Amino acid sequence: MKTSLTLAIALALSPLPATAQTPIYESRDKAGPVFSDTQTPGSTPVDLSPINVIQTPKVAPSQSSPQPAAAGPAYGQLSISSPANGDTFWLNSGNLQVQVYLNPSLNSTVGDTLRVRVNGQLLPRSFTSNTINVAQGDFNLNRNDDESIQQSVQAVVVDATGKVLIESPTINLYVRRHIQYNRATPRQ
Repeated sequence: MKTSLTLAIALALSPLPATAQTPIYESRDKAGPVFSDTQTPGSTPVDLSPINVIQTPKVAPSQSSPQPAAAGPAYGQLSISSPANGDTFWLNSGNLQVQVYLNPSLNSTVGDTLRVRVNGQLLPRSFTSNTINVAQGDFNLNRNDDESIQQSVQAVVVDATGKVLIESPTINLYVRRHIQYNRATPRQ
């Protein structure tokens, strides 16, 4: 009985063209309703509404569709590991070497490079290793009367178009200079 009920429902719901659709009849027995495509004594025709069908327009494939570029790695972490936030750097000792940690590693094969910002200004030089050299001239040292000046440093990864992909947290350094004063008279 369950088989005939399932078969009747499946036939009633199967997508048939409207012109070939045969009438469906419902009758009752002690287990409940029975659906069939054959009229039996005591059955009544079931009025089924047409099946909803939506025709989607066909779109011709474009001949000049560019293939999507292979996406580079999504960088998850970039940080400056050396120098530490709050360190003091003496300019007389040469260039500042900034060591960065990048995970996953830099994908230079697609044009990604490391760059550095000093006081918010992105320096023009690019690097492909985890060591970035910042020259003395890159620091803002316009005030001659001050021995210690706070500078901010931030590492960034940029793609081949110059778009910033990830930025490290900014660290603050104290850049100091040795100042030698010329004395008018030598000490004795």
